[in-house]
Amino acid sequence: MRVAAVVPNGPAATAGLEGGDLITRVDGRAVATPTALRAIVLSKTPGAKISVRYLDSTGAHTVTVTLGSGPPQ
Repeated sequence: MRVAAVVPNGPAATAGLEGGDLITRVDGRAVATPTALRAIVLSKTPGAKISVRYLDSTGAHTVTVTLGSGPPQ
């Protein structure tokens, strides 16, 4: 699943993800669609840590993302 953009200083940005990155796995599960990613994230609580494997122009990476409480209202 291609990342369109990340919230500056948000959990994904803090972990090093950037727009254009291709997320391939979250917590060991394949992620091909935004719906699949959303289902995994919503199954967790704020503050939970998830493992995110992604590809960028320099290769494959795995980072830990600490989930926030959700997008600003």
